[in-house]
Amino acid sequence: MIRVRPPAARWPFDLLRLVFEATLRDALPPEEPEILRFLAGFGWRFEERLTVMRGRLMAEEARRCFDANVRTASAIVREANDLALQARMERLVLPRLSHAQMDAIVRVEGTLSTPALLLFPHAGNVDLLVAAVALRWPGLVVFTGRDPAVSADGARLTPFAREVLRRREEDRARLPIRWEPDAAALPGWLARGHLVAAAFDDRAWPTFVRTPFLGREALLSPDPFALARAAGVPIVPATIRRERDKTSRLMIGPPTPPDLGAYVRDHATPFLRTYPGHYARWLAECRMREGQDDHPLFTDYADDGRWRRWPVA
Repeated sequence: MIRVRPPAARWPFDLLRLVFEATLRDALPPEEPEILRFLAGFGWRFEERLTVMRGRLMAEEARRCFDANVRTASAIVREANDLALQARMERLVLPRLSHAQMDAIVRVEGTLSTPALLLFPHAGNVDLLVAAVALRWPGLVVFTGRDPAVSADGARLTPFAREVLRRREEDRARLPIRWEPDAAALPGWLARGHLVAAAFDDRAWPTFVRTPFLGREALLSPDPFALARAAGVPIVPATIRRERDKTSRLMIGPPTPPDLGAYVRDHATPFLRTYPGHYARWLAECRMREGQDDHPLFTDYADDGRWRRWPVA
């Protein structure tokens, strides 16, 4: 069993990330997106060496979720590290992108009408997904929730991690998006005709149920689907994937009935099995936070014989 490094022991990685982001924040040219793709393709090996433990967890979770052999799991980890580095650089320039520059980075397929609940998995560059939607459909509200692995005062974060989080929040505030941390406020936004976006696999929803997911038992929330039913709005599935030329494609599907099982079976699972490298980092992140999260993503994390009971609806 892989032992997960506690957050307090990760400060060297947080420091390196802080230095990296501070150096590139104003140096990256948004008008030349090919530079972002070149740097990501060149630098993923550094990402791999800086996050060895995360890479091992990604490989293990890839084998458990996607039945990957050793070679395939290694390829999934390489793709996930490459994606993560490119997403981090793109995140730094997102607040400075014009419509034309955004179109050069991400192509959008599909359309939607408001009000609606846009659901997506934590796969690929989610920040790019919501930024592209916000530029095309003004008034976007994104549910962020409260990170279950962080206390209200940030006590479980190292000083460097808090600084990284602070700078990320500053960048988010510069985007034309309303970031909503309170799930109870979402019905009001829908009632006022807004488009609300949320990750279906977010750990910050109030309630969870045991659901088959990627061949395992997962704790997923029925709350977004109950929200859509109560508000009388459709669920609109969305995904973002990276293309061979390292641009991204945002795919907005047709409206679907608000049903958790149907969404997981018909929308989330096919995409994630097709693009496992886009999801491997989130799988590892959930695994790393298993000891702190009241509702970890999968119920079989405690595979050393311990029995744990998580409160579910």
